[in-house]
Amino acid sequence: MENNQRNKKARIKEAAQKLFYQLGLTKTSMDDIARQCGLSKPALYYYYPTKESIFNEIVIDEARKFINRVEEKIPADLPPDEKIANFLRNIYYDLDIYFREIEAVPDVLCEYYPHGRPIVKKINELFSQKLRPLLRAGKDEGILNFRDEETTLQSIITMIGFLNFTWMRRVEKAKRDRIIETVIDIILNGLRRR
Repeated sequence: MENNQRNKKARIKEAAQKLFYQLGLTKTSMDDIARQCGLSKPALYYYYPTKESIFNEIVIDEARKFINRVEEKIPADLPPDEKIANFLRNIYYDLDIYFREIEAVPDVLCEYYPHGRPIVKKINELFSQKLRPLLRAGKDEGILNFRDEETTLQSIITMIGFLNFTWMRRVEKAKRDRIIETVIDIILNGLRRR
């Protein structure tokens, strides 16, 4: 029974994601989603009370997949400071891939497209959860030096806050690559023990 429910939810999310891409969140209705996935409207409401709840779950799923892919690319044997650099670099490069995939999506849809702005916000939240243990390990090993973990974490997140769809569109790739490497250098050289 539980497996059947997971399959139906997956089918609903897949159908909804296609519609959100084609029409945007505002113009997609629960009727559209029910039709697209071949369920009755009451059956759809059994799983999701609103289209926004479907959208939010899609965003969270995509953000988790994104962060997990980024994390999997980090070699386990690196010291914490290099893991942080690798993590930041991989987030940038993987976001660049996402943004190239949705370049053709009109601006009016970006706000309501799961791979657009909402996923970047969720990625930032998940990013905090992954970065915190790297900071702790770096401090414990004597590689990083900072006073307050939470302030340091929020400062790094603020420093990489420029990683967004507008910036990716506005700045040419070669310059973006240099900027991300400079930001990583600034973060790490400001944290390394002297």
